[in-house]
Amino acid sequence: MKNTLLTVTLLVASISTALGQSAPSTPITPVTSKPTQMIATTDTEFSTNVSTALSNGTTNIIYLQQSGADPIVNITQDGNSNRIGATTGGSINAVILDGDNQTVTAIQQGNGNLINTLQLVTSSGASSVTIQQIGNENTINALCGGGTVTCNNANINWAFTGNSNSLNFTGSGDSLISGINVSGNGNTFVDQMTNDGHSQLVSVTGDNNAFNILQSTASPSSLVLTQNGTGTAFNISQTGTYANVANIQTTANGGSFNITQHNH
Repeated sequence: MKNTLLTVTLLVASISTALGQSAPSTPITPVTSKPTQMIATTDTEFSTNVSTALSNGTTNIIYLQQSGADPIVNITQDGNSNRIGATTGGSINAVILDGDNQTVTAIQQGNGNLINTLQLVTSSGASSVTIQQIGNENTINALCGGGTVTCNNANINWAFTGNSNSLNFTGSGDSLISGINVSGNGNTFVDQMTNDGHSQLVSVTGDNNAFNILQSTASPSSLVLTQNGTGTAFNISQTGTYANVANIQTTANGGSFNITQHNH
């Protein structure tokens, strides 16, 4: 197979005064049923399923558990139905990256690929994560922190090129940046972050995509969103004890925006 190295550039726009948006009549709160605790793994699970992976001639599978500061992790999978982490049902091992100042890059090129139960754990320092999927019907399920573990000062970039892909991400920590760059149609994204000082950056080109974005914070948080396409639905909720900013620029026919901002 031929591996292709692609460079993803995420444009970070300067946050300005929030654009005027008319309040929707019935705001919709984003989905909140996400994993909330550290994922348990065992060496028995890992060993038992290595033989299963080796017997499958068409699927590449990676299980990874890393603990320690300053790691550099680069993963590239080229083909269809490849997997990083557990199965869709959560069996076999998750991917756990536990340490500060992590640099992680994972690229999957093909259709029907899966990154499942990926969990990033940090306490201090700064980590940079780039996850890219190129193709159709790919899936990412990821956590930053969760339960009794933390995830602070992480910059996480999600890049998708293709159709019918899905992202489910929950970040629970301080000073998190989540950036989504999308080119394609019929994709679904759930991006939720809690605790303090978050930024969400979204750039989407394509039709009939769906976004559920949640920020809940006790310090300033921001959303910068640009969109060009038709029929895309955005459900955006910014809540907490501090004023929030949503900067939205869109060129589209149809579609919908449901925006809730609540400062209490």
